[in-house]
Amino acid sequence: MNGLLIQTSLRKYTSDFQIWIFHPNEQKWFLIDIFKQPISTPLMSLNHLQFSEGRFLCLDYPQEYKIAIISLDAIVNYEKRDIEILYHLLYPLYSHFALKSKNIELKKLIEGIKNITASLDINDLLSNILDNVASVVPGANTSAFWQYNPALDRLVCKAYRGWKPDIEKVQYQIGESVTGKTYRDGKHRIYYSFRRANEAMKGTSLINAQLLKRAFHGGRVKATVTVPVKFHDEIRGVLSIHQDSRARKLAKWDIQLINALAAQIAIAIENARLFTEIKRKNQVLVKRNDVHISLTKLSIQNKGVNAITMELNRMIKPSISFVDLLEEEFYAKDQLNHFTYEELYKLIGNRNSPIHLQLFDNGIKNFVLFPTFVGNVCAGCLIVDVKLSLTQLEYMILERGNVFLSLELAKRHAITEVHYKKMHDFYHQLLKSDHPDLLYKQGLDYGIDLKKYVISIIVEFSQFHDLQTLETKVHHFVWTIKQTFIETSKLVFGHHNKITLLLSIDSPNDLSAIMKSVESIINQWQQSEQLKLYAGVGRLYNGILSIAKTHNEAERALSYLLSKQQVGMIQYAEMGINRLFLNHHPEELQQFTDEVLSPLLSYSQDLEETLLVYMHNNRSAAKTAASLHIHINTLYQRIKKIEEILEISFDDPDMVLKIQLACYLKEA
Repeated sequence: MNGLLIQTSLRKYTSDFQIWIFHPNEQKWFLIDIFKQPISTPLMSLNHLQFSEGRFLCLDYPQEYKIAIISLDAIVNYEKRDIEILYHLLYPLYSHFALKSKNIELKKLIEGIKNITASLDINDLLSNILDNVASVVPGANTSAFWQYNPALDRLVCKAYRGWKPDIEKVQYQIGESVTGKTYRDGKHRIYYSFRRANEAMKGTSLINAQLLKRAFHGGRVKATVTVPVKFHDEIRGVLSIHQDSRARKLAKWDIQLINALAAQIAIAIENARLFTEIKRKNQVLVKRNDVHISLTKLSIQNKGVNAITMELNRMIKPSISFVDLLEEEFYAKDQLNHFTYEELYKLIGNRNSPIHLQLFDNGIKNFVLFPTFVGNVCAGCLIVDVKLSLTQLEYMILERGNVFLSLELAKRHAITEVHYKKMHDFYHQLLKSDHPDLLYKQGLDYGIDLKKYVISIIVEFSQFHDLQTLETKVHHFVWTIKQTFIETSKLVFGHHNKITLLLSIDSPNDLSAIMKSVESIINQWQQSEQLKLYAGVGRLYNGILSIAKTHNEAERALSYLLSKQQVGMIQYAEMGINRLFLNHHPEELQQFTDEVLSPLLSYSQDLEETLLVYMHNNRSAAKTAASLHIHINTLYQRIKKIEEILEISFDDPDMVLKIQLACYLKEA
């Protein structure tokens, strides 16, 4: 700057003068020595200048810079042309300070970007962002950064500066208030008055407005700026800034700085997000490995289902319980089961993915059910009592735990199959009755006293296409029998699609109650499981040597039900005359029936019907006539005709027995 030219221009008016410059960013006046090169440090600074009228000339420059010329020895009346000359002569002074200020701002911006990008911790990063906003933007001591929370479907404040803590409770809908609108359309907004900013906030919910009022610091605001933070045209958040009333008005340069800072913020946030995601995934992998090692150790040591359930409760906060659906056993830390076994069966069905549900019981309780499959059969269920929702890590732990619980159930199932095989072999030794004394002692080891009364029951399941499902159903049915007759001496096992039950009781008087219990189980299973069950029951005998006899009777009773495709249970003792036909092939019995009755059918269907009703009513003419709704004389005529066609006489006992058997087989 040419100090001599300035001095020459001013000598015309005054010999003693001072030149001051007003710095808008710092809101201060600085005294300038025009002869020193370069101008770097003011000789002195004053917050306020007061001079009498006629001694003070103030020139306005861009960006709210001002330069004042003060006459110290005389009152001055400057001519317009001289003012214009002084304005241009002092312009380099303004340019120097403005450029220096811009360099400082750029330096702060670069340093801020370095600080931002240097942090990969999201919390530290957000704190650094607002600190750098305050250093780059003049008077931006109040700011907040907002991000979208998918779980809440709201914009929430992730970091703030200059606000009170109530700002953390504000939750904007997308499109609500200035922040929500900026997030929605991606356009920055600036308001240069508090009134205009308030008008733009119309539509803000009452609760948010109240929270904002409580959170506001109470100072005066000169400008309000909201800027979208974008990464690859995807909005990652919104930066809101309040400029203090004492700061200079924001210029185009400031808006450019804010937008540049927002772009760098977006990059830094993305880097931090990627780093956090990688870190989280690494933690999940490490945790997964730890979980696998811990659960593998329990499995190798055969600690069982309960130990695994307790270990899962130790690993994560939600309360966890496990239900074995095959043996209807409950494992839990608090021993409180919110669901019945029937409810769990209905809820799970064949679904193999987690089920989220709410239970309204003295308040709302949230649960997640993890079905536990052995092969393609649901054998158990993890029940997780959660307060809000499960994290990804908790999901991973529960899924890994469920795998090990499935292995435990499969292991238990395999052991059960081995046990069934041993009992099956022992039972067939009993049928041979070789070495009864030795077999009696072995029976005691299996929990059955073979010197008491014994009875055999054989239950057969309808055929299954899926053998694994069949084995599971057989296993569950055996468990049901065991639980029902827990106090009764017995031998029970499954083999293929059959369950064999050998009961040992003290007295024949106990048999009736036992038969009712078995029949009740069969009926319940047919209804709840939608299965066809056939059960044959032998007669009650005394001692180990009678086991083969009661077993054979049970087999014959079962064969009768299967031949008739009649579900349910039948006792051999109640089969009556049907026992006589068990060893005859159905075709042979059909041939006998046809030989006896076919002549009637070829002559008249009414005659066959009359004969069947007549024999069913024990040859009572009155009952038969009433059942057929015919006159008794008509009945006598038909009976006479039947005798002629069949060449029989109802007075001959042998002939009557033959006709009775044919009619019985016809109706059976």
